[in-house]
Amino acid sequence: MNKDQKYFIEQMYQDNHEGFLRFLMQKTRNTDDAHDVLQEAFQKLITRDGLGDMENPRAYLYRTATNIIIDRRRKGQHHKKYIREVTNGVQAGTASLAAAIPPDRQVAARQELAMLDQALNDLPEKCRRTFLLHREQYLKYSEIAEKLQISVSMVEKYMIQALKHLRRKIKRNN
Repeated sequence: MNKDQKYFIEQMYQDNHEGFLRFLMQKTRNTDDAHDVLQEAFQKLITRDGLGDMENPRAYLYRTATNIIIDRRRKGQHHKKYIREVTNGVQAGTASLAAAIPPDRQVAARQELAMLDQALNDLPEKCRRTFLLHREQYLKYSEIAEKLQISVSMVEKYMIQALKHLRRKIKRNN
């Protein structure tokens, strides 16, 4: 990314951060999800080709965020349906938990977990801790900042760095 693009992104963030976050809070009804979507939308904006040629980058950002929220809801519904089917089969005695998940999916899941574990271990210590505190312990950014004695802005930067790194690893393996 050249200096002009970097300045453009920084300016977009400064100009739109508060209103964009309010918009995302209304859509997700969850602070953490809103922050995650905000980061993911800016990440997509950053990696988009032709950034300087965009007619309306603000509209692109909002549309991207809306699509991310829709995708997350779809995945969540699909995941809930799958869990419900597996749980109902196990409770009804028609399937064991291990038998309910096909062997190829079990192997694929183990491999993906191993790859993600390695990718997490590749991150710098504070970046990894920040990501895990948020995703495993469900701490808010402000709580993480206090616990690690860093700024909320640094927590946001670590989260972006971790997500970017994990996406690259996943993309390479797919």
